Amino acid sequence: MNFIGESNYSTLIIGLLFMGAVFLIAYIRNVEARRIRKLFREGEILLSSFGVQYYGIESEPGNPLRSTGSLVLTNDGIYYHAKFSQKKLQIPGDNISSITAVDTFKGKNMYMKIVSVNFVNEKGERDRAGFRIPYPERWSQAINKIFCK
Repeated sequence: MNFIGESNYSTLIIGLLFMGAVFLIAYIRNVEARRIRKLFREGEILLSSFGVQYYGIESEPGNPLRSTGSLVLTNDGIYYHAKFSQKKLQIPGDNISSITAVDTFKGKNMYMKIVSVNFVNEKGERDRAGFRIPYPERWSQAINKIFCK
């Protein structure tokens, strides 16, 4: 006796592929979380987000980047690490002046609101980094509370 009819094999295969994709995404996120935890001491991470889109720093030449990775907030500042490339960014908290929502970055229309972290760069000039962050209100409140007094 066959419990799975011939017409249900395709549904079963699609379901298994979907579950496989979900488990793969969860595995990749877990690997990323472990990598971030190794970079910081216990209790140092105040807030973190995965799946963050990083658009670069405005003073860098060229169009906005499209890098996906993790963003971490500590008492020392903000740290970004790309998921697949070696792109990293660290903004010391003392250099952060404000955080705003903008719809243009590097002179390009972003067609959505992104988070702009305004800071003073190594040259002593005003600069900004652009991110699309899940739950931007949470990040804005935390950054304003810790750094923008």
